[in-house]
Order: sequence, then structure tokens, then C-alpha cells
Amino acid sequence: MFNMLYGLKDIHTVITNHRKIGGAAEADSIRLSSGETYQNPVFTNVDISKGQYVSVCFIDENGTNMIIHIDQIAVIKGLQHKLICQLNNTYIKQLLLRDTLQYLQKLCEVNQGFVTSSFKKEALKLVRDISVRELKNHNISLPFSVEEKLVQLFA
Repeated sequence: MFNMLYGLKDIHTVITNHRKIGGAAEADSIRLSSGETYQNPVFTNVDISKGQYVSVCFIDENGTNMIIHIDQIAVIKGLQHKLICQLNNTYIKQLLLRDTLQYLQKLCEVNQGFVTSSFKKEALKLVRDISVRELKNHNISLPFSVEEKLVQLFA
């Protein structure tokens, strides 16, 4: 995916399929009808009731967790699906990085001694999401070799 998103349905798809596709839905900014503007919001939830979008939840770059009714949104600029290592929102980037590293460590622990294709595929997806650089920065080693040029697609 890793490209432009075109609406609430796309945001909902990214959130719902996070385990399969990785990354997050981030916008350059969101302006509310009240005039408030939030920079680099990362969307964490979309509430649906009776087939209609009701509210969205996002965390801005200051770590403010906001839940707003759909009617309060005036403009969302630059909405994209990004890998964790590509996020501009440093607050949520660190949060997602920590969670992903913990999950990757548990995954390696559970699969210790057995490098199956499904384990390797999931581990590589996680590494691609956070980047090989972060893997090395946190001194995490995998039970198989990772080629930086193939995995580290984004700086």
C-alpha cells in the first residue's frame, strides 16, 4: 500500500489490517471546523455505527489523544499510509517502534530454534516496518540473516 489514502474507508482499512500490512495512517495536518490544527496526526481508530462513520481517533505529534466526531473535521491534508520508520510524528513513532520491537522479540523467543517460512515472513515484515537500522540500534538479532539492501527500503 504505502501511498496516498483517499478517505475514512482507507484509514479504517489500514488500522484494521495493521498486522498484515504494517505501518500507520498519517496526515500532514488535520484542521477542525473550530479552527484548531494538529500536525502529523496518526489515526488510531475509526468508529462506525450502522454503516456510517461516526468518529475518528488520532494522536498528534505532542502525544495528544483526540477523539472527534466526523462533522468536526474541516480538512485533512496529506493523508498517507506509511511504515513506522517513515512517520513524521515522533511521539507515535517511538510508541509503535517499542511495541513492534517487543513483539519481534517475543516472536523470535517463541520460534527459537525453528526458522519456518511463516516465521521468517512475519519477522521480515516487522523489520521492514521499523527498518534494519532500528533493529541494529536496539541490538536485536534474528535467527537468520537479513540483507540490508533488500529490507531497508526507506531511510
